[in-house]
Amino acid sequence: MAIIMKRILCFTAAVLIAVSVLFAGCSPAYDKSPDQFTKIRWSAPDYSFIINPSDGCKGTYKFNDTKYNIKAEFDGSHIIVQDTDKNKELFFGEWMYDDEDRLYVYNLSFNTDDYKDLKSNFAEFVTLNREPLK
Repeated sequence: MAIIMKRILCFTAAVLIAVSVLFAGCSPAYDKSPDQFTKIRWSAPDYSFIINPSDGCKGTYKFNDTKYNIKAEFDGSHIIVQDTDKNKELFFGEWMYDDEDRLYVYNLSFNTDDYKDLKSNFAEFVTLNREPLK
């Protein structure tokens, strides 16, 4: 009987640990998401990707010779970028802060069904710097 109780306790402990690790990965680790900032913009060093949280997270995304007007939506650790002109999803990914002034957007997945030119976009991540607006 004692062996069965030990096995049940070990199994219960393993399940509790697995569940806590799973939920720890889903909870945001930050006090503020990128869309909650004011008087700043997030921009790539080459200005190919810009998000302005003070303007409803609207901005631009440039690839090759095409400039897209976008709106970014942050949901937990996910980001969805919509093309506001065509009202279609341009790409999605995940985000985290690289440091206090940098936003790291990674695991990018582009909508190549609706945007054929993005088939040659092999970017997997982009780092956006926090820039103060005047």
